[in-house]
Amino acid sequence: MDKKAKNKFLIIVVLLTILEITTLILDLPWEIKGAVFILLNVFLAYNIFQVIHMMDLTNEQTIKLATTKAITATNKAVNTLPVGVIAYDESYHLKWANPYALLQLGESEFLSTSEGISQLISISQKNKPWVFYEEQYYQIAHDEKNGLLYFQDVTRENDLLEKNRQARLVVGIISLDNYDDATDKMDEKQVSYLNSFLTTYISDWMNDHRIFYKRINSERYFFSCQYEALEIMIEKKFDLLDIIRKATSEEDIPITVSMGVAYGAGNSEKIGKAAQNNLDMALVRGGDQVVLTQEGQEGKPQYFGGKTSSNIKRTRVRSRAIGTALGELLEDSDAIFIMGHNYPDMDAIGSAVGVATLARFHEKQAWIVLDPKKMIPDVEKALKEIRKYPELAQLIITPQEALQRKSKNSLLVMVDYNRPSLSISPEVSQDFEKIVIIDHHRRGEEFPKQPLLVYLESSASSASELVAELIDFASNRKKQLTKIEATLLYSGMVVDTKSFKVRTTSKTFDVASYLKGKGADLGLVEYLLSSDLASYLEMSRLISKSEYLSKSVVLVCGSETHEYDPVTSAKAADTLLGLQDIHASFVITKRTDGQIGISARSDGSINVQVIMEDLGGGGHFTNAAVQLTSTVSEAREKLIQAIEKNEKENE
Repeated sequence: MDKKAKNKFLIIVVLLTILEITTLILDLPWEIKGAVFILLNVFLAYNIFQVIHMMDLTNEQTIKLATTKAITATNKAVNTLPVGVIAYDESYHLKWANPYALLQLGESEFLSTSEGISQLISISQKNKPWVFYEEQYYQIAHDEKNGLLYFQDVTRENDLLEKNRQARLVVGIISLDNYDDATDKMDEKQVSYLNSFLTTYISDWMNDHRIFYKRINSERYFFSCQYEALEIMIEKKFDLLDIIRKATSEEDIPITVSMGVAYGAGNSEKIGKAAQNNLDMALVRGGDQVVLTQEGQEGKPQYFGGKTSSNIKRTRVRSRAIGTALGELLEDSDAIFIMGHNYPDMDAIGSAVGVATLARFHEKQAWIVLDPKKMIPDVEKALKEIRKYPELAQLIITPQEALQRKSKNSLLVMVDYNRPSLSISPEVSQDFEKIVIIDHHRRGEEFPKQPLLVYLESSASSASELVAELIDFASNRKKQLTKIEATLLYSGMVVDTKSFKVRTTSKTFDVASYLKGKGADLGLVEYLLSSDLASYLEMSRLISKSEYLSKSVVLVCGSETHEYDPVTSAKAADTLLGLQDIHASFVITKRTDGQIGISARSDGSINVQVIMEDLGGGGHFTNAAVQLTSTVSEAREKLIQAIEKNEKENE
């Protein structure tokens, strides 16, 4: 109702009120007064009805006007705003599209076919619902209830994101593997030539990629660049590794390079620390490789290189320092719990007994955690021998007993493995805050959080070798190895070196000589590691199932129903590798724990560790394994895919 109508209604009300008051004042008969009042009220009611009617008309007009404006605005938005709108029917055929959609995608298959619209719907459900068409990026949104698709040009935003992505900081650290060993017996002139020789190749590579770099010391380089340069390095698979390896091999210099590289949008301090951690991982994995991660992301690290077996050599200084640090941790703990991997072999048993010996040297209570339900024949024979020595036998407890006896100040020592999921009892390993790792396997993605001490030496033949060396440093006239302890440590070395045929160094023989001097019984070692006739025949039947994947790679698949112990599978793989012209062997069997195990062996020409890591396992360059929850046939397909992937990457 407009203002004029309001004023008219108010005047009428005022006049009627005055007339009613005047009528009351005048001396008139009550019949006349009553008639006047009735007439006045009827007139007032009529005017009120008129006002209500006018208000209804006004509201209806307002609603119509608003609706008209809304429809006009919507049509304008749909037809003129830079947002595409596509309506489709139940068969995913186009019903209608606004002018912007027709302008941008009208000639594409996205609008002309039901498959195109289905593709847009599928894209809209992804984490990055973007489609690239005619040099433009479009972000897709889907209204399933109403059968509508919306899209918007985000090319500019994508360009900005790409620029930011390319500008991310990259920090890298290069280490010259075995530099100290290579220069130990060189004179100053030879060292100067070597430095100039290596720096020339590294400098040329850095300049080709437009990287800022600086030599930190004789064996370390630091470099920094943007992600744009890192993409080229990734595309070329960090070919500096191949360049240095080829150049040094021609000069007969045992030097390779390792790199730790990290990138991200965070602060440089965190990226730098991540690069240092990656270099440490590259070194403990054997060197001659690159480890790359994105800072702040939980994704799997990327590995490049690793084409040669470990060349990194541990020094007596490092071993003695590790022994001192371990001794301090043993002193500060009220009890030491030692645990190997699931279904432990003689290396796990020998190194566990060796750590218990170190605890004895420090007059600390030690316990060796074993699960009687998870034993292989070699270990069962070893336990029978251990029971002849009550002072040693009483140290062996079950995982349940370990959980009952541990305290907050107890120390867990993981021997012969570094992945918590491979523990004899993952529950036990998760229950300890203080953890020490002694292992000779290469470090993988899975690793305990913040262990107190890590002694990870992939150049060592076995964990038993590492522990025996620590015992050598810690022993004196009053603290000596017993014959059974020396025998078990020696057995661990024999198992992992295949009777000193593989993964041996001069240090391996030095340690073996030390153990023999302490009374290691070689006859007992041979008995512990010998196979009975039934096991030998089972291994032979398994080998009879061999098939060639290539001229030099052999695969064996056991039955889907028959269970094999891990030792039989491992011995089958070792036996196959010992045959003429076989460079790698893989044995797939169903294990006694229900999982599918793959034992992988190589003569060094193929990196089986990388192949097993692709499947979730790990190990050494020439000796690796994995356990899968699948069938034998499924494991076979996964293995073949991993082998083919590795071959393509090394082409």
